[in-house]
Parts: sequence; structure tokens; C-alpha cells
Amino acid sequence: MPKVRLKEQIANYRNTQTHLWTAMMVTISGSLALLQFFNTTLNKILSTSGFILFFVLFNFYLNLDEIVKNLTEKLEDLK
Repeated sequence: MPKVRLKEQIANYRNTQTHLWTAMMVTISGSLALLQFFNTTLNKILSTSGFILFFVLFNFYLNLDEIVKNLTEKLEDLK
């Protein structure tokens, strides 16, 4: 794989990681805010859904981190 293409892929994955990180922060913030008023059924459902979504996004973020590390190693091997 050419160096330029690897660099572009790494940049795209890092951009996706940035968006995922932002989505995780917004999700966990909203879930924690809903925990303050945990007395209604809707808040319980939304808060629990938010925590589950946070962990799914976090798992996806870590997978992308591994992909970026592997691509970076490939790029270093080409030099």
C-alpha cells in the first residue's frame, strides 16, 4: 500500500475517532444528567440506554485505536 494512501486512511480513522469521542461525551453527560431525576420510568429507560450506547461507542473507539496503531506500524515499516 502506498504511503500516501496509508496516511489518508490514518487521518480518516482519527477523524472518526474524534467524532466518536464527542458522541461518547455527549451520551454519558446526558445519561448522568438523567440520573438526577431517576424517579420516572422514561428517565430510567433513557439513562440505561445512554450507558449501553456509551459502552458500545467506547468499544468501537478502542477497535479504531487498534486499527490506527496497525496502520501506523505498516507506515513505519515502509520507511
